[in-house]
Amino acid sequence: MKLLTIITPLILYLAPIWGCQAEREPGGVSTVFQLDNIGTWFENLALRSDGDIIATRMDVPELWLIDPVAKEGRSLVTIPGVTGAIGITQLTYDTYVVGAGNVTANPFNFEAGSMQVFLLEFKRGFPCLKLITTLPDAMFINGITPWSSTEVLVSDTVLGAVYQIDVSTGSVRNEVSHDDFSGINGIGVQDGFLYYISNNNQTFFRVSISTDLNITGSPEAIFSGMSMDDLSLARDGTAYIAAIAMGQIIRVDPDGSTTAIAGAADSMEAMGCTAVRLARSKGFDRILYATTNGGLGAPLNGSVPEPAKIIAVKL
Repeated sequence: MKLLTIITPLILYLAPIWGCQAEREPGGVSTVFQLDNIGTWFENLALRSDGDIIATRMDVPELWLIDPVAKEGRSLVTIPGVTGAIGITQLTYDTYVVGAGNVTANPFNFEAGSMQVFLLEFKRGFPCLKLITTLPDAMFINGITPWSSTEVLVSDTVLGAVYQIDVSTGSVRNEVSHDDFSGINGIGVQDGFLYYISNNNQTFFRVSISTDLNITGSPEAIFSGMSMDDLSLARDGTAYIAAIAMGQIIRVDPDGSTTAIAGAADSMEAMGCTAVRLARSKGFDRILYATTNGGLGAPLNGSVPEPAKIIAVKL
């Protein structure tokens, strides 16, 4: 297995920590669940209708189930044939699409051609995992977002591309790229726009797209000057973003103004934040959940990182 080491700012925790630090807005932040060991890495998350969290681990090929009320977590399923889990999104009720491949967390490495996409379903309460497709031409798949009830979009950070994948057939129906997709990471679709983060440009963009995934306009830079990872979109167009290198979670309003809602460059509160997700279930609204890698690659002030964790931010 040949692993390639990323030495460019394609993965945000390796990017230089520069640019503006968003002004902090007071809010409650709490740890929902934390693993026991340093060197662990929660990469992404999805939320079930009952409020539970499904989190991917990139240091091992596992999906974890976390109860944010009991503050307990356990390994839910192990993904076969790969070494790490990457992105995840909810497709339909209790159905999720997961990206995985041969990756290592510390130092970050990946095997080109090893990327795979899986379907996770709960049947009578039990998790069932099956392979949707392999992506032999992909390099490193990262963000995943729903496109339709049977399709997802998947970003390839290294190739600067977005794949349209039919979950029912496993076929890659379309592939789109753009100069500003360089280092594309987290993605989201809303109101005819593809929202995305470019690692290489350290910019949060949006671009208009057609229903057949053709770019129909020029990319608009909404916010730039900070290393960012994944995003979660509110219905009004507000974006919540994991600014991993700054150890912050920021809110970006549609006009581009930003506010930090958790963490700081000198705090371990959101150190190594990798992804965020807005809660929408009854009783859990006004909460944003986030995954962290414990600061692997960029610990606070060069100190020893902590175990990966899930945090909750009251909005």
